[in-house]
Amino acid sequence: MSGCTTAADHHYLFPQGLDEAIDIEVEEAKALGIRVTLTRGSMDLSQKDGGLPPDHVVQDADTILTDSERLIGRYHDRSDASMVQIALAPCSPFSATKRLMRETAELAERYDCRLHTHLGETEDENRFCEETFGCRPLDYLEDVGWLGSRTWLAHGIHFTTEECRKLGRHKVGVCHCPGSNAVLASGFCPVKELTEAGAPVGLGVDGSASNDGSNMIAELRSALMVQRLNHRSAAAFTARDAIALATTGSAACLGRPEIGRIAVGAQADLALFTLDELRFSGAHDPIAALVLCGAQSADRVMVAGRWRVEGGLPTGVDLAALRQAHGRAAERFC
Repeated sequence: MSGCTTAADHHYLFPQGLDEAIDIEVEEAKALGIRVTLTRGSMDLSQKDGGLPPDHVVQDADTILTDSERLIGRYHDRSDASMVQIALAPCSPFSATKRLMRETAELAERYDCRLHTHLGETEDENRFCEETFGCRPLDYLEDVGWLGSRTWLAHGIHFTTEECRKLGRHKVGVCHCPGSNAVLASGFCPVKELTEAGAPVGLGVDGSASNDGSNMIAELRSALMVQRLNHRSAAAFTARDAIALATTGSAACLGRPEIGRIAVGAQADLALFTLDELRFSGAHDPIAALVLCGAQSADRVMVAGRWRVEGGLPTGVDLAALRQAHGRAAERFC
């Protein structure tokens, strides 16, 4: 509803009884008609072994690798018209062993799928890697065989200038999550430094734990404001720069040059916005107005040539019933 045609989801919690979480996501994505890259996330380093997650949400490496291979075999479609792709995604240096990181990279190479993890999000992560592995997080990533164009990272805040250059040389992507970074006060992603170095940079909303809205078009405005504040310059980052992150930049992170643009030979994805609300009155540049005036929802969204949102509402979805069901489910966790 916010104009998103392709979503990537990093799911890494597999408590007992939720072994088929990715299968459920595939089913729901197909029902909605949205294109997805679903990452088989994983954690095998629990608190008892010096990691961050509690013991009851981690799995052993063999279980993770076996299920990763199963999901790739069942769902991973590498064609240009693919609606479902699988990526492999150990959660973070806090929660994955070196063995899992290395063998996951080998699996991704064998089956031609992408790699994803959290990196460079907090100063705590820097300290953890230095104390545990004797190096900074990016050096650790290189040590386990992840420093390549197959990889994209979430957040990427605490990279030095030389690390940005290193990421650019190896074409490692970074997903900028400005709303989440602001909510958690994590810091500023060096978007300009990364893109100038040649690293693909996309845009993400992160998860519900640190983004209450999950609105992609609203995230463009967050990116604009955060980057201008970071550089203390309005000229340093424009509305079109924000749009580029959300379109071609994100497509590059996912390794999908056939999406994220309107061109002959690309996939037929369109997000259409009306500018008749009062907030857009007086705007001289309709493209910039989407970001600067704060568009909130798309009027129509096409995915792979089919309208999936019409009149601002998703086709075939009872939003009132969905909202009630979600509210009831959320109450169980209060």
